[in-house]
Amino acid sequence: MDLAIVKKFVKKIPSFFHRLTDFQKKTIILCSSLLVVFLLIIIFFTVNRHKSAVHLECIETQGSSSLIAINKYAQKGIIKDGQTAFFKFSPHQLQLLSSVYEKYSTTSITVRINLLPKKNKEHQNGFLKFGFLTEKDFTKSSKKKLVNISESSHPLIQANLDNAPQIFDISLAAQKQQDIKDYQKNLPKGFFISSDYDCKIMAACAVPSEMGFDINYEVPFYGFAGNGGYLDFSNNTIDFSGASLVFPVENTSVSSMPEFAITLDQTKENKSTLENKVLINFTLGGEKFSLKNVKTDSQIIIPSSALKSPFSRAEITQNSDHISSFILRATYNQPNSEGQVLIPVRTDPGLILNYNKSAWRTLDYEIFEWDRFERILFFDTRNYNIQDNFFKRMAYFVEKEGYKGTLLTNEQLQGKHGYNAHDYSAASMANFFNKALQENFTLNKEEEILKKILLENDLIEFDGTVFIPNEGGIVSISQESAPYLRSTFLAHEGWHTLFFKDEEFRNFTSAVYYTMDQTSIQFLKDYFKSQPGLGYDQNDDYLMHNEFMAYIMQQNIKEVSKYFVHLANRGSVIKYTPKLAAYVRKTEGKTFEDAALALNDFVFDKYQIIGGNITLISKN
Repeated sequence: MDLAIVKKFVKKIPSFFHRLTDFQKKTIILCSSLLVVFLLIIIFFTVNRHKSAVHLECIETQGSSSLIAINKYAQKGIIKDGQTAFFKFSPHQLQLLSSVYEKYSTTSITVRINLLPKKNKEHQNGFLKFGFLTEKDFTKSSKKKLVNISESSHPLIQANLDNAPQIFDISLAAQKQQDIKDYQKNLPKGFFISSDYDCKIMAACAVPSEMGFDINYEVPFYGFAGNGGYLDFSNNTIDFSGASLVFPVENTSVSSMPEFAITLDQTKENKSTLENKVLINFTLGGEKFSLKNVKTDSQIIIPSSALKSPFSRAEITQNSDHISSFILRATYNQPNSEGQVLIPVRTDPGLILNYNKSAWRTLDYEIFEWDRFERILFFDTRNYNIQDNFFKRMAYFVEKEGYKGTLLTNEQLQGKHGYNAHDYSAASMANFFNKALQENFTLNKEEEILKKILLENDLIEFDGTVFIPNEGGIVSISQESAPYLRSTFLAHEGWHTLFFKDEEFRNFTSAVYYTMDQTSIQFLKDYFKSQPGLGYDQNDDYLMHNEFMAYIMQQNIKEVSKYFVHLANRGSVIKYTPKLAAYVRKTEGKTFEDAALALNDFVFDKYQIIGGNITLISKN
């Protein structure tokens, strides 16, 4: 149209409008207003027809953004009559998924479902299905239109809604990739949910992946790998067979295998007592486990690397209602850039003795942290020589009579025996490294690694001048020890670390020590002197109390009196202290058993563990 004609037409509008009657003017104004409102409504729905009422949140950011709705059920987030809601991620939301993966090496979409009540209040039944949409599910002409997709061609979570809670979270993991570029390329482009039962999709969230169930909170959680699975709300079985699609399958310099975190229900009636041990039995990866249900702790950690076939089905065969969470989650404890293992594997001591050695992150040693107590570390070394490199010099510096406080050179240590197992407090180790710093003493490679481990795990700190201890301690055992000795050493040294950590335990031990028959105490001191490999400084009351407690508590209470009679029958002991050895044989070691009973009551009440066994979980 000619611009001049348009201008001429516009100039005539005022004169035309002026000639109209008042009624005609009002009619035109009303119609124009209605037309504008109608056009605004059309624009609004055109702009927002693909906006969903369901928003995507992200663990890495504040706020949320609306998902793209592909159909009417996705617009409102309400599914009725067995239909399906289809959602698509925006480019910004895909970036959020990538950011979660970059930080945590996994990403899942967790969706909160609210089952709507039926008007006739019939028993709910049927299935809910949850799966990802890929690039292939969308037409090339319009990225907001789907091709004819079939649920059978997509891995699905299928949830049997019989006995389902009204509100629950269900999570599906995106598949891991070699690098972030592959991950971004293969990210799911959206997801769909179908339900035989009317429901509302309340929200979605991009989070690090977890597999299993967690019913500790008001809204229970159920997580799956990208290959989906079957959800039974009874929580008796959990399928971890798809975990290899999400988590690393071996420990390397850049990745670490995931861990199982089992949370115990806190119902008092379900807890163990000293007279009645309550066990939870389950199978995992074809192996059978027994777990003590105790009141003083709520969570047990099982490293997947400790198992023969970790990525398979778990079945809780006894007292399944005593477990409120059974989750497989990522860990971040790979070696540093120099291949040094500094971050421990968290677990119960019961899994250390038979830990899969092929899963060690270094050839020479592996380190663990007691999952119930922070800053209590366990070393397992390939042989005595490696263990000596870590701890022999420290043994003489901390405990050996005639050498305490002295740093012996490698030449001076030559031919000397340290210990077959070790334990040291954070304070003792800080003193050791401070002495080396003051004397500019050259430590060996393993001692330098030990220093890094202690700093990394906050057993000690360095303020630029001195090393400052925190609470905690370390234990070391060796693969070279016989299996029965490793078990005894683990218990003996483990008790030492609790002594280091807990002042109340130290005070109680001291009270038992001083109120016990002092003739028996003198026998124990003479026994220590009769064994040249021990060399304990008997002027150190702290050390004497600690060793007194550990020698009593390293075996089952029923075996304590027999153990000390056995010591009294040793030829080396009879030769060194014949009268006191005869006294222990005559009294049948009962004074030691009495002390053990007192200590046992204390530790069970506080830690729910007993003499001879510091573990809560065992393989059957």
